[in-house]
Amino acid sequence: MNKAYISAFNSAFKNATKLIKNPSRISRLIIEAGKKLSSGKSSLNNIKNELFTLTRLIKHWSKGNYKNVSTKTIISVVATVLYFVNPLDVIPDFLPVFGFTDDATILFYVLSKISNEIEEFKIWEKGLKEER
Repeated sequence: MNKAYISAFNSAFKNATKLIKNPSRISRLIIEAGKKLSSGKSSLNNIKNELFTLTRLIKHWSKGNYKNVSTKTIISVVATVLYFVNPLDVIPDFLPVFGFTDDATILFYVLSKISNEIEEFKIWEKGLKEER
């Protein structure tokens, strides 16, 4: 990952550290991410499912339903979603084709670092759905 991405993600990580302490801001972030993900932009198709998973993790964690995740991981997840919703990140989202390249790079970098915890969450979530 290049220096610009690292710098931008570190800024999002710093903001996420503060944001996780504020449930109303977490709720707004989830809503904002959902709107952007539902916008129908075809350039997002390859990352939508992963981002929806991250927003569900944030939602369950913030409501106290799911706590089997480290603080560093939840901050990384929130930072990734914050980065995604920011339209003026390293490569502005309004640029055709390339606008979401940096979002995907950050997303897949973070997912590679936290893949075990994401898989545990998916297993937990599947069990939750089966209970219903």
